[in-house]
Amino acid sequence: MIKLQKWYEKTEADTGVVISSRVRLARNLADVPFSVRMDSSNSDDVVQRVKHSAISEQTALAIQPHHMQFLDLAHIPNWDLNVLVERHIISPNMVDGKHYLRGLVYNETEDLSVMINEEDHIRIQSIFVGQDLDAAYEAANRLDDALAVSLNYAFDAKFGFLTSCPTNTGTGLRASCMLHLPLLESTGQLKSLADMIVKTGFVIRGANGEGSDPLGNIYQVSNQITLGKTENEILNSLKQLVNQIVDRETALRVRVLKDMNTEAADRIWRAYGILCNARKMTLKEATGLLSDIRAGQIMGIIEKPITKKTIYEIITNIQPYNLQRIMGVANDTRHLEALRADYLRQTFVN
Repeated sequence: MIKLQKWYEKTEADTGVVISSRVRLARNLADVPFSVRMDSSNSDDVVQRVKHSAISEQTALAIQPHHMQFLDLAHIPNWDLNVLVERHIISPNMVDGKHYLRGLVYNETEDLSVMINEEDHIRIQSIFVGQDLDAAYEAANRLDDALAVSLNYAFDAKFGFLTSCPTNTGTGLRASCMLHLPLLESTGQLKSLADMIVKTGFVIRGANGEGSDPLGNIYQVSNQITLGKTENEILNSLKQLVNQIVDRETALRVRVLKDMNTEAADRIWRAYGILCNARKMTLKEATGLLSDIRAGQIMGIIEKPITKKTIYEIITNIQPYNLQRIMGVANDTRHLEALRADYLRQTFVN
């Protein structure tokens, strides 16, 4: 299993509402059938070609200071694949029992990667801490340009980059921001906000994307339209939308501090007490309590660090597969709640 300093272990002191910014580029090779018509020989060809291009010296020079390495996903256990899913390095689609080979190219901090043979032949992903879509896109675009030197992409002069799913055709760009929205959620404003967002060509979902529930009041906002818009238009529209959401969440936080300071502080410190003492903890309860702690940090109710780990790192670490890996057990699903409580006590008491 890869052991890296993950992007989400970096400081979150100045991220505020926006936890991370992510850019994903979908690409396919022009001379290979798309995934719905791919066979094992096709898939092996794609893996080898993309692998050699991505880890070549030419690509390394183009994307400095990043250095890419390869992981053969077809020959590692599903258990380890699920660890990567929980860390948002690969998608759940990469775990499914496909008839073709799959691979991952990634850098040492896991903030730049290429999924090979997901829904498309190539899925380039870049993740940056905080609100920095431009930097995320610049990193993904540099890697994209480097791969394009030796790989012939499926591209149409009228429609743009061709993809397995028509909704990705055009720029092939999906940009998203991960947001912590505890007060918009608790005041019931999130549903009306989500309905408004859909009308603008964007969508708000749980932290793990389509069909997922929010963990710790963490939501993902992303574009739905890639055709007929330029990359800059998509990024600028998303930035404007995110700024509006940030303003609304921040205004609610100011109001809470003004009108309910004692109640807010009591709730947050009670959350801390439970995390330090509980012997069993569900994922839903734990992420809710961690959300309260994070809100307390941002609002200044908690004035000094209470753990060396970031809250988002902790939320990642208490998910089932990562939790078992960290606690040194495997396939121990019967005792997950106890393991989770043990991990949280160790994290907050120490």
